[in-house]
Amino acid sequence: MRRIFALCFSLVVSMAFGQKYASYVSGPRVLTFADVEYGRLQLKVKSGTYTLTAYTPDSIFTMEYGEDDVHPLYTFRGDLRLNRAGCDSIVFTTSDTIEMRAWRGKNWTPTRPYLGTVTIRPNLIYLETIVKVPVEPYIAGVVEAEGGMSAEPEYHKAQAVLARTWLITNMGKHKKEGYHIKDDQSSQAFKGVPHGKHAAIISKAVAQTKDTIATYSGKPIIGFYHSNSGGQTVLPQDVWSQELPYCRAVFDPFSKKESKYRWTKDISLSDWKAYFKIAEDFDWSAFFAGLPGGRQTHYTMGDQIFKLETLRRHFKLRSTYFIASIVGGTVHLEGYGFGHGVGMAQQGAMRMAVGGFEWKEILDFYFQKLSFETVQNF
Repeated sequence: MRRIFALCFSLVVSMAFGQKYASYVSGPRVLTFADVEYGRLQLKVKSGTYTLTAYTPDSIFTMEYGEDDVHPLYTFRGDLRLNRAGCDSIVFTTSDTIEMRAWRGKNWTPTRPYLGTVTIRPNLIYLETIVKVPVEPYIAGVVEAEGGMSAEPEYHKAQAVLARTWLITNMGKHKKEGYHIKDDQSSQAFKGVPHGKHAAIISKAVAQTKDTIATYSGKPIIGFYHSNSGGQTVLPQDVWSQELPYCRAVFDPFSKKESKYRWTKDISLSDWKAYFKIAEDFDWSAFFAGLPGGRQTHYTMGDQIFKLETLRRHFKLRSTYFIASIVGGTVHLEGYGFGHGVGMAQQGAMRMAVGGFEWKEILDFYFQKLSFETVQNF
């Protein structure tokens, strides 16, 4: 019976991963402009031609267009409109680059270039745009959006492996909504295929790690990364109460003296007290002075424990790594780093790449006991 159960469980796991792998190979469906509510969209092809297929309540029609044709799409009373005709959805297909921009507030967003098939559909009074993009151009776009300011190939390779590992484990995240992932920070940032200063370097680096993912004990890892550690990374359980054996806390000299290493912020003492909701006469100066040196993950006050990650989000702090003091009627914070502090520090990884470290060495510094496998073999 145990052998039958183990076999059935193995088959279920294999089938679940097989479905993710099939979606991975065909390319993720990405909800674009996910952080924007918009009712107007412009689309054109960068070169060549494209095919427009419109699905109306009564019929389907298909048209061919060229690079000089710009299609304005908008919603009217909840309906998707194309040249005043109501549509259930519109699909654009081309082998060339599609350029899109959305109307946000009183301005157009910057134009974003995409490869793949674009589907536009109405969502109440707004539009939703979903791009089915080939997997490697998607990974390259993520690498550029998440950290494309570097010209170091080894850094981009490390970022690509983490981004690809995240993708293979999250392909079903929004399946019920009709797409796989979003293009904002709730998934991975993706602003189209690489088109910035280092686009060629990024695309080449991603190609050199094609289909490679990071694993631990035969399973894909959760490849956490953040901007700058402030000189010391933290364990995931200190941020999200989730222990992961391949994550570790390390002293990170590579993140120091980078652009996001230091920060300051002042918070009114009244707002600070309102957040903690403890005795009005609590001596914050003495409390701060009594804290041990180094990075703190929480404050303990009597029988209460306050996680600093929650504090960071509430006050929109750059990190949880700071030294606090009372200056007049304010709480003055001298901070270090940018982000949650778990996993790879991007600026530290860039500095390691400048120093001659290879991508595997970079990941082995911020994580531990990793293996690197291709998706096909996994």
